[in-house]
Amino acid sequence: MFIEVDEKSSILVIDPDPALSQKLDLMFNGAINATLSAETENLAYLIHCCTSGALANSKLTEAVAQDMPYHLAFVESQLQDCKSLELISSLWQIDPDLHVVLCNSDPQLNWQHIVDTLGESDQLLILQKPFSDLELRQMVHALMRKWQLNKQSQNVMRYMEEQINQRTQAIEATNRQLLQAEKLASVGQLAAGIAHEINTPAQYVGDNINAIKDFFASFTRLLATYRQLLTENGAHEILTQMDKHEEEEDLAYILEDAPLAIEQSLEGVSQIVRIVQAMKGFSHIGQSRLSSININLALENTLLVARNSYKYLADIETQFGDIPVIECFPGELNQVFLNILVNAAHAIEDSKKGHGKITLVTEPTADGIEVRISDTGTGIPEAIHAKIFDPFFTTKEVNRGTGQGLNIAYRIIQEQHGGQLTFNTEVGVGTTFIIRLPRTIKH
Repeated sequence: MFIEVDEKSSILVIDPDPALSQKLDLMFNGAINATLSAETENLAYLIHCCTSGALANSKLTEAVAQDMPYHLAFVESQLQDCKSLELISSLWQIDPDLHVVLCNSDPQLNWQHIVDTLGESDQLLILQKPFSDLELRQMVHALMRKWQLNKQSQNVMRYMEEQINQRTQAIEATNRQLLQAEKLASVGQLAAGIAHEINTPAQYVGDNINAIKDFFASFTRLLATYRQLLTENGAHEILTQMDKHEEEEDLAYILEDAPLAIEQSLEGVSQIVRIVQAMKGFSHIGQSRLSSININLALENTLLVARNSYKYLADIETQFGDIPVIECFPGELNQVFLNILVNAAHAIEDSKKGHGKITLVTEPTADGIEVRISDTGTGIPEAIHAKIFDPFFTTKEVNRGTGQGLNIAYRIIQEQHGGQLTFNTEVGVGTTFIIRLPRTIKH
């Protein structure tokens, strides 16, 4: 049922007591100090232990610099040289992709305090002490696989961006339409490929979690039946002993929390499926077939596909109105939305004002719809307003943009769809791109 990772993975244990790191080594590598004595290729995981927060920060910084990041960190809740939540925050500043398990033995720690300090994150799990080997093994397997899936998704998105840049660099004024069609087709192939790759593990992860859900429900029903039979047969002494052991093992907490953990895992799998569906929506790019679609759904798919471009830079706000279905070329419009969203993320990053905001608004017009995509980025200087939609014009550094994104968007909206693409901007405040599309395209 559990899935082994395909590459050598490393775990950082931050705890003055070496017991947890030794248990992990014994559990996965066959010996208490296997990581210290065995050859790397013979180990399931590399287990490294730090006795302090300062040493952990140094160790993680070194690993990231060497491009050998840790996949998972176990953090003891009561450390001598720092507070555990502050340490986790500093670890995430060094490596935002790190997954963390907080081993909690602090009775004063509560969920509200965690959220106030770290925010709500799907990269943090709380493991309440004392915990069982089964909990530990299941958590390591699940988080390692989740880390790998996240990395695969990021790598694919980077690869897609590289391919797009390589394609756009080759476009010339005399054959822009033909090269654009080829570029869009390649994006569709990449999207279809990643959708296929993610769909398979998502299916068996979802099936396994649903199986665990059924198993746990059966276990709960069976436990209730045992207690009922003991009660009916007057086995009060046995019931008293059972109550004692159940309290020691914190069974009430397990019965309450496990279904929630399972439901959250299923929601995570559902999110993967939604991403797959969004990728499939992009897979027909370049086919240039006229279709009638809901633009709100197209924007939602684009946000999912482009998430890696903005997730660390901006919050997303959507204000989708009740708009009519319009006739359009869906793949080409997806490319327009993608280009503008990526530009918005870059503008927020260039502004150096910290975490920004991207807002998407749709509303009906007399003859079609209007889409507004706003950012809180740098804004566009007045001196270059007239050049924004020119081919090959860009203010970005080398290897970050080719000057084709907005020109492509302009031609798709104005020439192919008979719509309008304009913008409002204020330097230092941000920019809003306004897309107006007719309900039907004049043939």
